[in-house]
Amino acid sequence: MKTLKPAFLNTMSFPQKVWGLIFLPLHIFILPLFIAMLGFYMPELLTDVSANLVYYGFSLAFCLICMWSYLRRGFDFLIDNFRLNTVSVFYSYIVYMLFALLVSAFLLWILGDNFSNPNNEAVELTAGKSYGVMVGLAVFIAPMVEEILFRGVLFGSLLKKNRAAAYIISIALFGFSHLWQYSLVEMDPKLLIYVIQYIPAGYVLARLYEKTSCIWLPIFFHMGINMAAMLTIS
Repeated sequence: MKTLKPAFLNTMSFPQKVWGLIFLPLHIFILPLFIAMLGFYMPELLTDVSANLVYYGFSLAFCLICMWSYLRRGFDFLIDNFRLNTVSVFYSYIVYMLFALLVSAFLLWILGDNFSNPNNEAVELTAGKSYGVMVGLAVFIAPMVEEILFRGVLFGSLLKKNRAAAYIISIALFGFSHLWQYSLVEMDPKLLIYVIQYIPAGYVLARLYEKTSCIWLPIFFHMGINMAAMLTIS
């Protein structure tokens, strides 16, 4: 039985990092704007459900095509260190739950009855139209795409250069990517306060990746978080 590496080992190749860093702003900004424009001009063709399918389907295709060997190497880390990886996930779950409770209490204290994340509202609304499709997107596709891009590409590229910056930038962009569209549409920058709600997940997922060098662990952990959220909607 192998043991965990004492230091983070980035198994993503340099060309994969380059392609990932090129695609990341497309995923965060360009694709959502392009799909929103299509939906505006062709509302009968591009519903909320189909727009999400196009968005995440395109990003998933990129990740599978460009990052396949990276995912394969990550699977080796998953299997070789299975027992210690399991322990890491267990402790990460405890940290996440405590951190998430503190953040939720903080936001509730600040916002009171106005505590309502617009991204969560949009997911609930779309799930009401097609629950099965949204489960597939939120539980399986979105975690894989977001972990590869935010943890694998962004966090992994910055970690050896500046550890603090790697955490701060990856967590901030992870939260910002879920909210900036709503802030723009509503012309309300105060909606960005909900970025705080993504700090616990962003931190724990990055920490889990750093500790294990295995991208599959944050992917599976992220899937679990989203599954719990979708079960509350059902």
